[in-house]
Amino acid sequence: MEAIKLLAGIGKPPLGRLIHYRSLTTAFREIKIKRDPNCPLCSENATITKPPNDQKEMIPLPEITTLELRQTLAEGFDGILLDVREQDEYFMAHIEGSQLLPLSGWPDAVTNLPKETKYLVHCAVGMRSARAGEWMLQHGFTDVTNVAGGMKQWLQEE
Repeated sequence: MEAIKLLAGIGKPPLGRLIHYRSLTTAFREIKIKRDPNCPLCSENATITKPPNDQKEMIPLPEITTLELRQTLAEGFDGILLDVREQDEYFMAHIEGSQLLPLSGWPDAVTNLPKETKYLVHCAVGMRSARAGEWMLQHGFTDVTNVAGGMKQWLQEE
């Protein structure tokens, strides 16, 4: 509630005070807090003036359908078809020629992959592969494409 009041500019937020609420006895207590003169956020000489931007620049992840994947593979795809599902999923069904690299083992498992290679990434329905593909693009891989629909769509088309 206090954050909403502060953002909306209404009421009197308890700046410099901590409101302690004890629910078992329905009791309130107000604790005054002294400002730290060396605080990097709120002192007169604050060094933190804006939120940190830890997000790397988002690069759009291209997508292809499973029909387009079939055509690409038939034409002799020169790259790596990466399956990011778990091992048990892979053993039940997989696309011939795909390389298994479960997303659960990332990022350590990806360190040996060449970054300049073309990648077509797939999973069961396209969600995990999209996450993997975005991660790859943010970490220096140059040519990554997600397979929308994944293995589920691939099997429905057979």
